[in-house]
Amino acid sequence: MDRDPRQSLQRLRLDQIPPRRRRGDPQPRRPRRHRLFIQTLLLLFSKREVPDRALNFAGILVFWTWFPLLVSCLPTWPERFFFVFTSFSVTALQHIQFTLNHFAADVYMGPPTGGDWFEKQAAGTLDISCSSYMDWFFGGLQFQLEHHLFPRLPRCHLRKVAPVVQELCKKHNLPYRSLSWWEANVWTIRTLKKAAYQARDAANPVVKNLVWEALNTHG
Repeated sequence: MDRDPRQSLQRLRLDQIPPRRRRGDPQPRRPRRHRLFIQTLLLLFSKREVPDRALNFAGILVFWTWFPLLVSCLPTWPERFFFVFTSFSVTALQHIQFTLNHFAADVYMGPPTGGDWFEKQAAGTLDISCSSYMDWFFGGLQFQLEHHLFPRLPRCHLRKVAPVVQELCKKHNLPYRSLSWWEANVWTIRTLKKAAYQARDAANPVVKNLVWEALNTHG
């Protein structure tokens, strides 16, 4: 009997996944949101230890040189404005998706140790239960645990491996949380409410609570 879920995961039959991998995902990748730009700069300019800080600065410099040049190729200012506005606003669906998948889940600091990698993935994610016709709108990422376990698997195949992952979690007594869209919103709002109460409680020093986790987690 398998003791380590990682070994069980490695032994998943390849015929569970269609042999022909499609190059396209259900939903194309979008540019990152403006809040991530700000958070990245705050992190890089902070005193915290950041791996490859110089390389990250170089990447940001390249992007903010290339993107304005790309936008400048459009002939008029209204077209430039709507291009930038659209490129940022269309990420709303993914923003909601990532929020629901992670905000109400567990948070941990640092890399996994020993054999707890699979356990951390199961504890730190929530799946969203929906009909297959919604896969395009969610980008396939409503299967967030499956995405963490198979990051290079095309997202159009995540629904096919979900039953296998669910059975594996059940076998090793690991959480497999699949909520409806409404339930996930309720969980997320409840978590934000708890964090807000902790943040406004000036009598309590900010220790290792949700606020501390939000301020200290990066990656």
